[in-house]
Amino acid sequence: MILDPHIHSTYSSDSTASPRDIVKKARAIGLDAIAVADHNTIKGSMATIKEAKDFKDFVVVPAMEISSSKGHIVALGINEDVKKGLSPEETVETIRNLGGIAVAAHPFVRYREGLCDKVRDLDIDAIETMNSRYVFGYSNWRAKNLAVKRNIPEIGSSDAHFLEAIGSCVTELDAEYSYENIIEVILSGKTNVYGDRTPLPLILKEVINKKIKRLG
Repeated sequence: MILDPHIHSTYSSDSTASPRDIVKKARAIGLDAIAVADHNTIKGSMATIKEAKDFKDFVVVPAMEISSSKGHIVALGINEDVKKGLSPEETVETIRNLGGIAVAAHPFVRYREGLCDKVRDLDIDAIETMNSRYVFGYSNWRAKNLAVKRNIPEIGSSDAHFLEAIGSCVTELDAEYSYENIIEVILSGKTNVYGDRTPLPLILKEVINKKIKRLG
């Protein structure tokens, strides 16, 4: 099974991809599962689940990306919002209490609000060791080293904010077509991550569009 566990929809202010188009794109490129993890809301994830409800061979894992007081944490497998601004420890505890798992997103990218050095001792369930926006960067390398050192399950994700980036980095795992089993396999650590960097021109286009949107 091929999973892209960190995608943003139009329910994030910095994304241009609608839930319907995300499902169409993901299926078109052969993904088996995705997670739409919008900033501080689960609404985009719920909308995407609704768009994919008729597909038996495709899974949408309920998710959101939470802004803790020290950095971003992706929650996989939750079905309600987690309050932003909590400490990382409180955020992880809340996610688990809701039946989900906590993933350190782009943990060593300070300007993207990664957990940075805080993640070294945080009791996290999984960690992004390959984020498509930083494939050739120092941050993924540091995340990989930490995962190996602490035996933390590894995640590969696109962190896509537009359709063209979906699936650029993914997580490969042997799981059934249910989000519950996907989460169980991630926790077991039996994952393989791979992919390519999101093309720089597309990232620059995204940045320019954001600035234009803010000025407008």
